[in-house]
Amino acid sequence: MFKDYKTICIAIICFVMLGTVITGCHHTANTDTISNDEQKQEPSEVQFTFYPSGADFIESIIDKRGNVEITDDMRKKFNLFARDYRWCYMPDMDGYESFFEANEYAKSFGYNNFGFAVFYVLHYMKCPEKMSDDAMQSAIQSLFVAKDSYQDMPHQVYPRLANYEDGHYSLWPEGMPDHNRKFYLLTKLDIVPHETDGVYITVHTKEYYFHDSLYEPGENEKWLAEKSQELGIPEMQAAAKLLANGEMEEIEGRYEFETIIYINNSGENPHGMNPRFVSSRSRDIEL
Repeated sequence: MFKDYKTICIAIICFVMLGTVITGCHHTANTDTISNDEQKQEPSEVQFTFYPSGADFIESIIDKRGNVEITDDMRKKFNLFARDYRWCYMPDMDGYESFFEANEYAKSFGYNNFGFAVFYVLHYMKCPEKMSDDAMQSAIQSLFVAKDSYQDMPHQVYPRLANYEDGHYSLWPEGMPDHNRKFYLLTKLDIVPHETDGVYITVHTKEYYFHDSLYEPGENEKWLAEKSQELGIPEMQAAAKLLANGEMEEIEGRYEFETIIYINNSGENPHGMNPRFVSSRSRDIEL
């Protein structure tokens, strides 16, 4: 359960300049004159929302059943979905209730797996300066399916994952990767009906990350540079094309994910086609 969060994405830091504290989320500076009163204003409260890319992918495959043949369009839409939903931070879980358990990493800090859910939501929300505990509870319940019922989550500091002060969460100071250089390859897709209006969608995913020229190129970067030259287009455009047509599977990914999504098709479902996660498991391919 969530065995490698100490290596998954927390350890991925583009670079750290000596003497500079990296806070993880960067905001565009306001070059206009700011009054003292404006400087004292608290950051605006954030509220959870689903990203359209999730529903867009779900709608494109919702009528299919069984082991689905994956198309270029599916790979393209899933990559956008997974990138928006910060798949690299997806917690290992099996129902909302599993967050009350604690894996070895969580135990070492004296908290339960809710720390990983909070960490995920803060990244999903693009690292707000603060997020209230009520908004956090609502976001976690919106994203993750409970097998029985939703019990209130504990609100506390989660060292190395999230700060908690005055009823608000903020991200623990850590570096972040450039998410535009992350790619998520959909490798397998199974869709099974559940009762009258529901479906379970199981997606198998490989995560790739291509370092920029600041780093010594590895085998994947060399492969991409060669393909980019052959195609005559910039590397990130080439990566998107090679992901969509499935060629990216030629190289080794960094992590694998198996994630189950539940969709309720009934007209009474307030979430519509927005994805809600039942379970997820990750594996570090490089280990």
